[in-house]
Amino acid sequence: MRFIDYIGTLSLLLALSVSGCVPSVRMPERARLECPEPPPPPCLPGKFAEVTIDTSSGASGRSSHYLTISQVQGLNGPDDEYAVAFPSAGAGGALATIRPKGGRTHDQLHPVSFRRVNQAVAEENISAPAIASSYGGAARTSSRSDTLLFAARQSGTVSGDYDLFSGDYSGGALTSVARQPISGLVAWEAQPAISRDGRTLYFAADRAGGMGGTDIYVSHRGADGRWSTPANAGPGVNSACDELSPFVSGDGQWLYFSSSGHETVGGYDLFRAPIAGDQIGGGENLGAPINTIADEIFPSAPADASPDTLLYYSSNQRGSQGFDIYVLNRLKRPGGSKGAPQTLTLNGTVRTSDGKPVDSAKVTLEQRDPPGDVDSTITNSDGKYKFQVEEGKRYDVTAGSDSTLFVRDEVRVPLSDGRRTVTHDIVISDTVTFRVNFPFNNATDPYEFTLDERGMPTDLQWVRMIDRAADFLKGFSRGSGGRFLLVGHTDPVGTDPFNLDLGRRRAEFIRSELVKRGVSPSILEVRTEGEARPLPARDGELEDLYHARLRRVELIRH
Repeated sequence: MRFIDYIGTLSLLLALSVSGCVPSVRMPERARLECPEPPPPPCLPGKFAEVTIDTSSGASGRSSHYLTISQVQGLNGPDDEYAVAFPSAGAGGALATIRPKGGRTHDQLHPVSFRRVNQAVAEENISAPAIASSYGGAARTSSRSDTLLFAARQSGTVSGDYDLFSGDYSGGALTSVARQPISGLVAWEAQPAISRDGRTLYFAADRAGGMGGTDIYVSHRGADGRWSTPANAGPGVNSACDELSPFVSGDGQWLYFSSSGHETVGGYDLFRAPIAGDQIGGGENLGAPINTIADEIFPSAPADASPDTLLYYSSNQRGSQGFDIYVLNRLKRPGGSKGAPQTLTLNGTVRTSDGKPVDSAKVTLEQRDPPGDVDSTITNSDGKYKFQVEEGKRYDVTAGSDSTLFVRDEVRVPLSDGRRTVTHDIVISDTVTFRVNFPFNNATDPYEFTLDERGMPTDLQWVRMIDRAADFLKGFSRGSGGRFLLVGHTDPVGTDPFNLDLGRRRAEFIRSELVKRGVSPSILEVRTEGEARPLPARDGELEDLYHARLRRVELIRH
Protein backbone atom coordinates (compact mmCIF):
# COMPACT_ATOMS: atom_id res chain seq x y z
CA MET A 1 0.00 0.00 0.00
CA ARG A 2 1.29 3.46 -0.84
CA PHE A 3 1.55 5.67 2.21
CA ILE A 4 1.53 8.91 0.21
CA ASP A 5 -2.23 9.01 0.31
CA TYR A 6 -2.07 9.54 4.06
CA ILE A 7 0.94 11.52 5.21
CA GLY A 8 0.92 15.30 5.48
CA THR A 9 3.97 17.51 4.94
CA LEU A 10 5.54 18.25 8.12
CA SER A 11 8.94 17.85 9.59
CA LEU A 12 11.29 19.08 12.00
CA LEU A 13 14.06 19.03 14.46
CA LEU A 14 17.41 19.33 15.80
CA ALA A 15 18.22 15.99 17.20
CA LEU A 16 15.43 14.12 15.57
CA SER A 17 13.09 14.33 12.71
CA VAL A 18 9.50 14.29 11.73
CA SER A 19 7.77 14.89 8.51
CA GLY A 20 5.34 13.70 5.98
CA CYS A 21 3.60 14.50 2.73
CA VAL A 22 0.34 15.35 1.04
CA PRO A 23 -1.23 14.04 -2.16
CA SER A 24 0.43 14.83 -5.47
CA VAL A 25 -0.50 17.88 -7.53
CA ARG A 26 0.30 18.95 -11.09
CA MET A 27 2.05 22.21 -11.85
CA PRO A 28 1.86 23.81 -15.31
CA GLU A 29 5.52 23.19 -16.13
CA ARG A 30 5.77 19.60 -14.86
CA ALA A 31 4.26 17.09 -12.51
CA ARG A 32 5.15 17.79 -8.86
CA LEU A 33 4.85 15.71 -5.74
CA GLU A 34 4.27 17.21 -2.35
CA CYS A 35 4.92 13.71 -1.16
CA PRO A 36 6.98 11.12 -3.01
CA GLU A 37 5.21 8.35 -4.86
CA PRO A 38 7.12 5.19 -5.77
CA PRO A 39 8.32 5.98 -9.30
CA PRO A 40 8.15 3.64 -12.30
CA PRO A 41 11.24 1.70 -13.45
CA PRO A 42 14.18 1.94 -13.16
CA CYS A 43 13.10 1.74 -9.52
CA LEU A 44 13.65 -2.01 -9.23
CA PRO A 45 14.51 -2.93 -5.64
CA GLY A 46 15.97 -6.32 -4.88
CA LYS A 47 14.51 -8.72 -2.34
CA PHE A 48 15.73 -8.78 1.27
CA ALA A 49 14.54 -11.79 3.26
CA GLU A 50 16.83 -12.01 6.31
CA VAL A 51 15.38 -12.22 9.81
CA THR A 52 17.92 -10.19 11.77
CA ILE A 53 16.29 -9.81 15.19
CA ASP A 54 15.38 -12.51 17.70
CA THR A 55 11.97 -11.71 19.20
CA SER A 56 11.55 -15.08 20.90
CA SER A 57 10.99 -14.93 24.66
CA GLY A 58 11.92 -18.59 25.14
CA ALA A 59 14.75 -18.89 27.68
CA SER A 60 16.37 -22.10 26.47
CA GLY A 61 19.99 -21.53 25.49
CA ARG A 62 19.55 -17.79 25.00
CA SER A 63 20.55 -14.57 26.76
CA SER A 64 18.73 -13.07 29.74
CA HIS A 65 17.06 -10.43 27.53
CA TYR A 66 15.32 -10.38 24.17
CA LEU A 67 13.96 -7.79 21.75
CA THR A 68 10.26 -7.30 21.19
CA ILE A 69 8.17 -5.18 18.80
CA SER A 70 4.79 -3.74 19.77
CA GLN A 71 2.38 -0.94 18.96
CA VAL A 72 2.61 2.13 21.18
CA GLN A 73 -0.68 2.44 23.04
CA GLY A 74 -2.07 5.95 22.65
CA LEU A 75 -0.37 6.36 19.26
CA ASN A 76 -2.22 3.54 17.51
CA GLY A 77 -5.69 5.02 17.04
CA PRO A 78 -7.85 5.56 13.96
CA ASP A 79 -5.86 8.70 12.99
CA ASP A 80 -2.51 8.34 11.20
CA GLU A 81 0.50 8.64 13.50
CA TYR A 82 3.74 9.15 11.61
CA ALA A 83 6.67 10.04 13.81
CA VAL A 84 7.88 10.52 17.35
CA ALA A 85 10.54 13.14 18.12
CA PHE A 86 12.52 13.49 21.35
CA PRO A 87 13.64 17.09 22.13
CA SER A 88 15.61 16.01 25.20
CA ALA A 89 17.85 13.07 26.03
CA GLY A 90 15.18 11.01 27.77
CA ALA A 91 11.74 9.92 26.69
CA GLY A 92 9.88 11.97 29.30
CA GLY A 93 8.77 14.62 26.81
CA ALA A 94 8.28 14.05 23.11
CA LEU A 95 6.35 15.21 20.07
CA ALA A 96 4.27 13.15 17.68
CA THR A 97 2.94 13.95 14.21
CA ILE A 98 -0.70 12.99 13.71
CA ARG A 99 -3.00 13.41 10.72
CA PRO A 100 -6.68 13.34 11.76
CA LYS A 101 -9.05 11.39 9.55
CA GLY A 102 -12.58 12.27 8.58
CA GLY A 103 -12.01 14.91 5.91
CA ARG A 104 -9.30 16.94 7.69
CA THR A 105 -6.00 16.82 5.83
CA HIS A 106 -3.51 18.84 7.84
CA ASP A 107 -0.85 17.24 9.98
CA GLN A 108 -0.73 18.25 13.62
CA LEU A 109 2.13 18.30 16.10
CA HIS A 110 1.16 16.95 19.53
CA PRO A 111 3.19 16.97 22.75
CA VAL A 112 3.40 13.40 24.04
CA SER A 113 4.02 11.99 27.51
CA PHE A 114 5.38 8.42 27.76
CA ARG A 115 4.25 6.36 30.72
CA ARG A 116 6.15 3.32 29.42
CA VAL A 117 8.20 2.77 26.29
CA ASN A 118 5.06 1.36 24.63
CA GLN A 119 2.41 3.56 26.24
CA ALA A 120 1.93 7.27 25.53
CA VAL A 121 -0.62 10.05 25.97
CA ALA A 122 -0.95 12.68 23.21
CA GLU A 123 -1.96 16.17 24.38
CA GLU A 124 -3.64 19.00 22.43
CA ASN A 125 -1.91 19.94 19.21
CA ILE A 126 0.45 22.91 19.02
CA SER A 127 -1.07 26.06 17.50
CA ALA A 128 0.81 27.38 14.48
CA PRO A 129 0.56 30.25 11.97
CA ALA A 130 -1.15 29.68 8.64
CA ILE A 131 2.10 29.55 6.68
CA ALA A 132 1.62 25.89 5.80
CA SER A 133 -0.65 22.93 6.10
CA SER A 134 1.55 20.89 8.38
CA TYR A 135 4.31 20.95 11.01
CA GLY A 136 6.25 18.55 13.18
CA GLY A 137 9.28 17.67 15.32
CA ALA A 138 11.33 19.74 17.74
CA ALA A 139 14.66 20.19 19.47
CA ARG A 140 15.46 22.27 22.53
CA THR A 141 18.07 25.00 22.01
CA SER A 142 17.65 27.06 25.19
CA SER A 143 16.06 26.88 28.62
CA ARG A 144 13.24 29.18 27.49
CA SER A 145 12.05 27.71 24.22
CA ASP A 146 12.38 25.02 21.61
CA THR A 147 13.54 25.80 18.11
CA LEU A 148 11.63 23.77 15.60
CA LEU A 149 12.92 23.01 12.15
CA PHE A 150 10.10 21.92 9.85
CA ALA A 151 8.82 21.82 6.27
CA ALA A 152 6.16 24.19 4.99
CA ARG A 153 4.83 25.92 1.88
CA GLN A 154 4.83 29.69 2.05
CA SER A 155 1.73 31.59 0.94
CA GLY A 156 1.95 32.73 -2.67
CA THR A 157 4.41 30.06 -3.80
CA VAL A 158 3.69 27.30 -6.28
CA SER A 159 1.95 24.22 -5.04
CA GLY A 160 4.45 21.52 -4.18
CA ASP A 161 7.31 23.93 -3.35
CA TYR A 162 7.95 22.96 0.27
CA ASP A 163 10.90 24.56 2.06
CA LEU A 164 12.64 24.20 5.41
CA PHE A 165 11.57 26.71 8.07
CA SER A 166 12.45 27.38 11.70
CA GLY A 167 10.25 28.66 14.51
CA ASP A 168 10.25 29.21 18.27
CA TYR A 169 8.01 26.89 20.24
CA SER A 170 6.87 28.11 23.65
CA GLY A 171 3.65 27.99 25.63
CA GLY A 172 1.97 25.62 23.19
CA ALA A 173 2.44 27.96 20.20
CA LEU A 174 4.85 28.31 17.29
CA THR A 175 6.11 31.86 16.56
CA SER A 176 8.90 33.74 14.74
CA VAL A 177 8.64 31.48 11.71
CA ALA A 178 11.36 32.06 9.08
CA ARG A 179 12.41 30.23 5.92
CA GLN A 180 15.92 28.80 6.01
CA PRO A 181 18.29 30.10 3.28
CA ILE A 182 19.27 26.51 2.51
CA SER A 183 15.94 26.12 0.67
CA GLY A 184 16.40 28.20 -2.45
CA LEU A 185 14.97 25.90 -5.07
CA VAL A 186 11.48 25.17 -6.39
CA ALA A 187 11.37 21.65 -5.00
CA TRP A 188 9.86 19.46 -2.31
CA GLU A 189 12.27 19.68 0.67
CA ALA A 190 11.12 18.17 3.95
CA GLN A 191 11.76 15.84 6.87
CA PRO A 192 14.86 17.50 8.37
CA ALA A 193 17.03 15.79 10.97
CA ILE A 194 19.98 17.36 12.76
CA SER A 195 22.89 15.70 14.51
CA ARG A 196 23.11 16.05 18.27
CA ASP A 197 25.96 18.58 18.02
CA GLY A 198 23.85 20.74 15.66
CA ARG A 199 26.49 20.77 12.92
CA THR A 200 25.00 18.40 10.32
CA LEU A 201 21.57 18.62 8.72
CA TYR A 202 19.91 15.85 6.71
CA PHE A 203 16.63 16.18 4.81
CA ALA A 204 14.61 14.54 2.05
CA ALA A 205 14.02 16.32 -1.27
CA ASP A 206 13.12 15.82 -4.92
CA ARG A 207 15.80 18.23 -6.16
CA ALA A 208 16.79 18.09 -9.81
CA GLY A 209 19.86 15.99 -10.54
CA GLY A 210 19.12 13.40 -7.85
CA MET A 211 19.50 9.66 -8.19
CA GLY A 212 15.79 9.09 -8.75
CA GLY A 213 12.63 9.60 -6.72
CA THR A 214 13.32 11.56 -3.54
CA ASP A 215 16.83 11.52 -2.10
CA ILE A 216 18.50 12.29 1.22
CA TYR A 217 20.66 15.43 1.21
CA VAL A 218 23.22 16.65 3.73
CA SER A 219 24.53 20.09 4.73
CA HIS A 220 27.17 21.11 7.29
CA ARG A 221 27.15 24.19 9.50
CA GLY A 222 30.37 26.20 9.27
CA ALA A 223 32.12 28.21 11.97
CA ASP A 224 30.21 31.29 10.76
CA GLY A 225 26.88 29.54 11.44
CA ARG A 226 25.98 29.20 7.78
CA TRP A 227 24.89 25.94 6.17
CA SER A 228 26.88 24.60 3.23
CA THR A 229 25.24 23.97 -0.14
CA PRO A 230 23.29 20.70 0.28
CA ALA A 231 24.98 17.66 -1.25
CA ASN A 232 23.37 14.39 -2.27
CA ALA A 233 24.16 11.72 0.34
CA GLY A 234 25.30 9.45 -2.51
CA PRO A 235 24.58 5.93 -3.79
CA GLY A 236 25.31 4.26 -0.46
CA VAL A 237 22.09 5.87 0.84
CA ASN A 238 20.10 6.94 -2.23
CA SER A 239 18.78 4.81 -5.07
CA ALA A 240 16.59 5.11 -8.16
CA CYS A 241 13.63 4.76 -5.77
CA ASP A 242 12.53 7.00 -2.86
CA GLU A 243 14.57 7.70 0.28
CA LEU A 244 12.75 9.46 3.13
CA SER A 245 12.67 10.42 6.82
CA PRO A 246 16.35 10.58 7.90
CA PHE A 247 17.28 10.31 11.59
CA VAL A 248 20.71 10.56 13.27
CA SER A 249 21.49 8.32 16.23
CA GLY A 250 22.39 10.12 19.45
CA ASP A 251 26.02 9.02 19.23
CA GLY A 252 26.24 10.45 15.71
CA GLN A 253 27.54 7.17 14.26
CA TRP A 254 24.52 6.08 12.22
CA LEU A 255 22.12 7.66 9.75
CA TYR A 256 18.75 5.89 9.78
CA PHE A 257 16.30 6.38 6.91
CA SER A 258 13.45 4.79 4.97
CA SER A 259 13.74 3.59 1.38
CA SER A 260 11.67 1.80 -1.24
CA GLY A 261 14.88 0.89 -3.09
CA HIS A 262 18.08 -1.09 -2.55
CA GLU A 263 16.90 -4.52 -1.28
CA THR A 264 13.62 -4.47 0.65
CA VAL A 265 11.34 -6.84 2.51
CA GLY A 266 8.50 -4.90 0.85
CA GLY A 267 7.24 -1.35 0.40
CA TYR A 268 9.35 1.19 2.32
CA ASP A 269 11.92 -0.40 4.67
CA LEU A 270 14.12 1.04 7.41
CA PHE A 271 17.88 1.19 6.75
CA ARG A 272 20.97 2.54 8.47
CA ALA A 273 24.33 3.75 7.15
CA PRO A 274 27.54 4.41 9.15
CA ILE A 275 28.83 7.97 9.59
CA ALA A 276 32.50 8.84 9.99
CA GLY A 277 33.37 12.53 10.13
CA ASP A 278 31.44 14.22 7.35
CA GLN A 279 31.12 11.07 5.24
CA ILE A 280 28.45 8.37 5.00
CA GLY A 281 28.97 4.70 4.18
CA GLY A 282 26.71 2.17 2.52
CA GLY A 283 23.22 1.52 3.91
CA GLU A 284 22.06 -1.81 5.30
CA ASN A 285 18.51 -3.10 5.69
CA LEU A 286 17.41 -3.50 9.33
CA GLY A 287 15.70 -6.72 8.25
CA ALA A 288 12.65 -8.57 9.49
CA PRO A 289 10.66 -8.45 11.68
CA ILE A 290 11.16 -4.65 11.92
CA ASN A 291 10.53 -4.41 8.18
CA THR A 292 7.45 -6.04 6.68
CA ILE A 293 5.77 -6.26 3.27
CA ALA A 294 4.01 -3.00 4.20
CA ASP A 295 5.67 0.44 4.75
CA GLU A 296 8.03 1.32 7.62
CA ILE A 297 8.99 5.00 7.88
CA PHE A 298 10.28 7.69 10.31
CA PRO A 299 12.79 5.89 12.57
CA SER A 300 13.68 7.72 15.79
CA ALA A 301 14.99 7.20 19.33
CA PRO A 302 15.83 9.28 22.41
CA ALA A 303 19.31 10.81 22.11
CA ASP A 304 20.68 8.81 25.05
CA ALA A 305 19.31 5.48 23.79
CA SER A 306 20.76 2.98 21.35
CA PRO A 307 18.43 2.41 18.37
CA ASP A 308 19.61 -1.22 18.49
CA THR A 309 17.53 -1.71 21.64
CA LEU A 310 15.02 1.19 21.55
CA LEU A 311 13.66 2.32 18.19
CA TYR A 312 10.37 4.02 17.33
CA TYR A 313 8.93 4.04 13.82
CA SER A 314 5.65 4.24 11.91
CA SER A 315 4.09 1.40 9.92
CA ASN A 316 0.86 0.52 8.16
CA GLN A 317 1.44 -3.21 8.49
CA ARG A 318 -1.37 -5.64 9.11
CA GLY A 319 -3.06 -4.90 12.44
CA SER A 320 -2.58 -1.13 12.10
CA GLN A 321 -5.33 1.46 11.75
CA GLY A 322 -3.64 3.24 8.86
CA PHE A 323 -0.20 4.31 10.13
CA ASP A 324 0.58 3.58 13.79
CA ILE A 325 3.68 4.01 15.93
CA TYR A 326 5.65 0.85 16.76
CA VAL A 327 8.57 0.39 19.15
CA LEU A 328 11.44 -2.08 19.26
CA ASN A 329 12.66 -2.48 22.84
CA ARG A 330 14.53 -4.86 25.13
CA LEU A 331 12.82 -7.03 27.75
CA LYS A 332 13.99 -9.51 30.36
CA ARG A 333 13.22 -13.12 29.57
CA PRO A 334 10.67 -14.96 31.72
CA GLY A 335 12.37 -16.73 34.58
CA GLY A 336 15.44 -14.51 34.41
CA SER A 337 17.49 -16.94 32.32
CA LYS A 338 21.16 -16.07 32.11
CA GLY A 339 22.00 -18.53 29.35
CA ALA A 340 24.54 -17.59 26.68
CA PRO A 341 23.42 -16.61 23.15
CA GLN A 342 22.84 -19.52 20.79
CA THR A 343 26.12 -20.60 19.16
CA LEU A 344 26.55 -22.24 15.78
CA THR A 345 29.48 -23.73 13.91
CA LEU A 346 30.78 -21.72 10.96
CA ASN A 347 32.78 -23.92 8.60
CA GLY A 348 33.90 -24.02 4.99
CA THR A 349 36.73 -24.60 2.54
CA VAL A 350 39.40 -22.14 1.41
CA ARG A 351 40.20 -22.57 -2.31
CA THR A 352 42.17 -20.78 -5.00
CA SER A 353 40.38 -19.33 -8.03
CA ASP A 354 41.01 -22.57 -9.96
CA GLY A 355 39.28 -24.63 -7.23
CA LYS A 356 42.31 -26.09 -5.43
CA PRO A 357 42.03 -26.30 -1.61
CA VAL A 358 44.57 -24.18 0.27
CA ASP A 359 46.52 -26.06 2.92
CA SER A 360 47.77 -24.13 6.00
CA ALA A 361 45.90 -20.92 5.15
CA LYS A 362 45.43 -18.55 8.08
CA VAL A 363 41.75 -17.71 8.55
CA THR A 364 40.84 -14.83 10.87
CA LEU A 365 37.37 -14.19 12.29
CA GLU A 366 36.41 -10.68 13.55
CA GLN A 367 33.00 -9.82 15.02
CA ARG A 368 31.24 -6.63 13.87
CA ASP A 369 28.40 -4.41 15.21
CA PRO A 370 29.72 -3.95 17.81
CA PRO A 371 33.35 -4.94 17.18
CA GLY A 372 34.18 -8.01 19.24
CA ASP A 373 36.82 -10.66 19.76
CA VAL A 374 39.20 -11.75 17.02
CA ASP A 375 39.87 -15.47 16.54
CA SER A 376 42.04 -17.33 14.02
CA THR A 377 42.71 -20.85 12.80
CA ILE A 378 44.75 -22.74 10.18
CA THR A 379 43.14 -24.81 7.43
CA ASN A 380 43.89 -28.53 7.18
CA SER A 381 45.22 -30.31 4.09
CA ASP A 382 41.72 -30.21 2.54
CA GLY A 383 41.46 -26.43 3.06
CA LYS A 384 38.83 -26.82 5.80
CA TYR A 385 38.32 -24.30 8.64
CA LYS A 386 35.89 -24.05 11.58
CA PHE A 387 34.76 -21.41 14.15
CA GLN A 388 32.11 -21.07 16.82
CA VAL A 389 29.89 -18.03 16.16
CA GLU A 390 26.76 -16.43 17.63
CA GLU A 391 23.44 -16.33 15.83
CA GLY A 392 22.22 -13.04 14.37
CA LYS A 393 25.68 -11.44 14.23
CA ARG A 394 27.98 -10.32 11.41
CA TYR A 395 31.60 -11.29 11.06
CA ASP A 396 34.55 -10.42 8.82
CA VAL A 397 36.46 -13.50 7.67
CA THR A 398 39.95 -13.00 6.18
CA ALA A 399 41.97 -15.84 4.65
CA GLY A 400 45.44 -16.04 3.07
CA SER A 401 48.58 -18.19 2.94
CA ASP A 402 52.28 -18.13 2.08
CA SER A 403 51.48 -19.34 -1.44
CA THR A 404 48.45 -17.12 -2.15
CA LEU A 405 47.14 -13.61 -1.67
CA PHE A 406 44.32 -12.93 0.79
CA VAL A 407 40.59 -12.20 0.70
CA ARG A 408 38.07 -10.63 3.08
CA ASP A 409 34.44 -11.81 3.17
CA GLU A 410 31.49 -10.69 5.27
CA VAL A 411 29.44 -13.47 6.87
CA ARG A 412 25.96 -12.88 8.31
CA VAL A 413 25.06 -15.63 10.76
CA PRO A 414 21.27 -16.15 10.67
CA LEU A 415 19.08 -16.84 13.66
CA SER A 416 19.47 -20.53 14.34
CA ASP A 417 15.92 -21.88 13.76
CA GLY A 418 17.23 -25.17 15.09
CA ARG A 419 20.22 -25.32 12.73
CA ARG A 420 23.65 -26.01 14.18
CA THR A 421 26.02 -25.14 11.31
CA VAL A 422 26.57 -22.40 8.72
CA THR A 423 28.78 -23.06 5.70
CA HIS A 424 30.81 -20.35 3.96
CA ASP A 425 33.44 -21.26 1.37
CA ILE A 426 36.23 -18.78 0.61
CA VAL A 427 37.86 -18.24 -2.79
CA ILE A 428 41.25 -16.48 -2.96
CA SER A 429 41.85 -14.83 -6.34
CA ASP A 430 45.16 -13.88 -7.94
CA THR A 431 44.56 -10.14 -7.42
CA VAL A 432 43.47 -8.05 -4.43
CA THR A 433 41.71 -4.82 -5.40
CA PHE A 434 41.92 -1.83 -3.08
CA ARG A 435 38.74 0.10 -3.88
CA VAL A 436 39.83 3.16 -1.94
CA ASN A 437 37.69 5.98 -3.32
CA PHE A 438 39.53 9.25 -4.03
CA PRO A 439 37.99 12.59 -4.94
CA PHE A 440 38.46 13.59 -8.56
CA ASN A 441 42.18 13.94 -9.45
CA ASN A 442 43.17 13.32 -5.80
CA ALA A 443 45.70 10.69 -4.72
CA THR A 444 46.34 11.35 -1.02
CA ASP A 445 43.01 12.16 0.69
CA PRO A 446 40.56 9.27 0.13
CA TYR A 447 36.91 9.20 1.08
CA GLU A 448 36.30 7.47 4.42
CA PHE A 449 34.50 4.38 3.12
CA THR A 450 35.69 1.90 0.51
CA LEU A 451 33.69 0.80 -2.53
CA ASP A 452 32.36 -2.65 -3.38
CA GLU A 453 32.78 -4.39 -6.73
CA ARG A 454 29.79 -2.41 -8.09
CA GLY A 455 31.36 0.95 -7.24
CA MET A 456 28.93 1.48 -4.33
CA PRO A 457 30.04 2.72 -0.89
CA THR A 458 30.37 0.07 1.82
CA ASP A 459 30.45 0.34 5.61
CA LEU A 460 34.17 -0.62 5.65
CA GLN A 461 36.54 2.28 6.28
CA TRP A 462 39.63 2.37 4.07
CA VAL A 463 41.98 2.42 7.07
CA ARG A 464 40.57 -0.94 8.21
CA MET A 465 41.06 -2.38 4.72
CA ILE A 466 44.73 -1.29 4.78
CA ASP A 467 45.11 -2.64 8.34
CA ARG A 468 43.98 -6.10 7.21
CA ALA A 469 46.26 -6.05 4.15
CA ALA A 470 49.21 -5.02 6.32
CA ASP A 471 48.51 -7.83 8.81
CA PHE A 472 48.88 -10.31 5.94
CA LEU A 473 51.90 -8.69 4.24
CA LYS A 474 53.91 -8.23 7.45
CA GLY A 475 54.59 -11.96 7.40
CA PHE A 476 56.75 -11.57 4.30
CA SER A 477 60.23 -10.22 3.66
CA ARG A 478 62.43 -10.09 0.58
CA GLY A 479 64.21 -13.25 1.71
CA SER A 480 60.95 -15.18 2.23
CA GLY A 481 60.10 -15.09 -1.46
CA GLY A 482 57.16 -12.74 -1.12
CA ARG A 483 57.13 -9.95 -3.77
CA PHE A 484 54.05 -7.87 -4.48
CA LEU A 485 53.14 -5.38 -7.19
CA LEU A 486 50.83 -2.39 -6.56
CA VAL A 487 49.24 -1.19 -9.82
CA GLY A 488 47.34 2.11 -10.00
CA HIS A 489 44.38 2.62 -12.37
CA THR A 490 42.28 5.67 -13.25
CA ASP A 491 39.10 6.56 -15.10
CA PRO A 492 39.38 7.91 -18.70
CA VAL A 493 38.89 11.56 -17.72
CA GLY A 494 42.10 13.52 -18.41
CA THR A 495 45.12 13.11 -20.66
CA ASP A 496 47.16 9.91 -20.86
CA PRO A 497 50.26 11.46 -19.20
CA PHE A 498 48.17 12.94 -16.38
CA ASN A 499 46.39 9.63 -15.71
CA LEU A 500 49.64 7.67 -15.77
CA ASP A 501 51.01 9.99 -13.09
CA LEU A 502 47.74 9.90 -11.11
CA GLY A 503 47.68 6.09 -11.12
CA ARG A 504 51.29 6.01 -9.90
CA ARG A 505 50.57 8.47 -7.07
CA ARG A 506 47.55 6.47 -5.90
CA ALA A 507 49.56 3.23 -5.87
CA GLU A 508 52.35 5.01 -3.97
CA PHE A 509 49.79 6.23 -1.42
CA ILE A 510 48.67 2.64 -0.73
CA ARG A 511 52.32 1.54 -0.51
CA SER A 512 53.16 4.30 1.99
CA GLU A 513 50.16 3.35 4.17
CA LEU A 514 51.25 -0.30 4.18
CA VAL A 515 54.83 0.64 5.11
CA LYS A 516 53.54 2.82 7.97
CA ARG A 517 51.90 -0.33 9.34
CA GLY A 518 55.10 -2.34 9.35
CA VAL A 519 55.19 -3.93 5.88
CA SER A 520 58.69 -4.25 4.48
CA PRO A 521 59.14 -1.70 1.67
CA SER A 522 61.49 -4.12 -0.11
CA ILE A 523 58.62 -6.46 -1.06
CA LEU A 524 56.38 -3.74 -2.56
CA GLU A 525 56.82 -2.48 -6.11
CA VAL A 526 54.71 0.31 -7.68
CA ARG A 527 53.50 0.49 -11.27
CA THR A 528 50.82 2.51 -13.09
CA GLU A 529 48.47 1.64 -15.92
CA GLY A 530 46.59 4.95 -15.88
CA GLU A 531 43.44 4.49 -17.97
CA ALA A 532 44.97 1.82 -20.22
CA ARG A 533 43.32 -1.24 -18.62
CA PRO A 534 39.63 -0.45 -18.01
CA LEU A 535 37.16 -2.92 -16.58
CA PRO A 536 34.20 -3.96 -18.75
CA ALA A 537 31.13 -1.78 -18.20
CA ARG A 538 27.91 -3.40 -17.04
CA ASP A 539 24.67 -3.10 -18.98
CA GLY A 540 22.91 0.12 -17.98
CA GLU A 541 25.67 1.09 -15.54
CA LEU A 542 25.76 4.78 -14.63
CA GLU A 543 28.92 6.53 -15.77
CA ASP A 544 29.75 7.85 -12.29
CA LEU A 545 29.64 4.36 -10.77
CA TYR A 546 31.64 2.91 -13.66
CA HIS A 547 34.34 5.54 -13.27
CA ALA A 548 34.41 4.90 -9.51
CA ARG A 549 35.09 1.20 -10.21
CA LEU A 550 37.92 2.13 -12.58
CA ARG A 551 39.72 4.22 -9.94
CA ARG A 552 41.43 1.36 -8.12
CA VAL A 553 44.78 -0.01 -6.93
CA GLU A 554 45.47 -3.72 -7.43
CA LEU A 555 47.82 -5.91 -5.40
CA ILE A 556 49.39 -8.71 -7.43
CA ARG A 557 51.81 -11.38 -6.21
CA HIS A 558 54.78 -11.92 -8.52
